[in-house]
Parts: sequence; C-alpha cells; structure tokens
Amino acid sequence: MPAKTPGGMQWTLRFKQHKTTILLFVQQSQPFESIKRDLLDAIKATGIQDINGNALPSGPEDIEFGVPRDKNDPSKGWVALKIPEVEDGDTKGKGVKKGSILNESPLGAGLKDGTMLAFKFTKSTEEAAMDLDDEWDVIIPSYDDEAGSQSQGRG
Repeated sequence: MPAKTPGGMQWTLRFKQHKTTILLFVQQSQPFESIKRDLLDAIKATGIQDINGNALPSGPEDIEFGVPRDKNDPSKGWVALKIPEVEDGDTKGKGVKKGSILNESPLGAGLKDGTMLAFKFTKSTEEAAMDLDDEWDVIIPSYDDEAGSQSQGRG
C-alpha cells in the first residue's frame, strides 16, 4: 500500500460490484488513479479471480467508478463518477473549462467519508461501444431480502 501523506484526512470509501463490497481507507486528496490501484490490489489480495463472471483487469486504468443517482436511495441506479471541471478565465474573459488535479480526488469530486461507490471493469474500445454506459452490476440487499431468507429456513 502506498505511503499516505502526513496530516491528510483519512476516509473510508465503500466500493461495490454485484454482491461484493470492499472498504478502503483513502486520503481525501488521494488521486483516483492511486485509489483504483489500491482497490485492484485489495481485490487481488483476497484471491478473487473474477466478480460475477467479470475477470479482474490487468491494470487500474481499466476500472471505472460510479456514484448513486440518488445518494439517499442507491436502488435508483448509478452514474459514472465525473470529475468536476473548474473554469479558468482567459484574457478575453471567456471561461475555459479544464480538470483540476485537486478535483481528481475524493474531496475534489464532492465525496464524503463513508461514501458508497460502484466500480466496474471497462472493456476494450470495441466492446465498450456495444455496452451501455449506465450498466452497473450492484446489488444492494434490502431488509425484506434478509427477513425473507431467514423465514424460509424456518418450517
């Protein structure tokens, strides 16, 4: 695991795919590329070869993060995490949008400690073109699911 910057706030982020949940401690200013590497290392450390038939990618660049459409109701689906852009005024007063290095971190993306993120493994360019962007394989257990499975065991 890479050395964390001293004095930085450490957060716990929850990464979900299918029925798998992985908790990672991250620095609030840690770049997402580093977080993807940590996530892939954590998955490999468990001995998992695939998640719901999706083989692990060879590198962190093949991981994409998603956030809930409604942070209070993740069952409403997920959308790709987009890094907010900042406007940088030029000499003519026109705003030019560009990404900020600070924005490429949990804090800059507007996340908070304990945030739940979906993750998926991206495919080659040809396969990705055929795949829908908003397809996220995340199963959130509900209280009804738990109560139903417990009552089925009773007879």
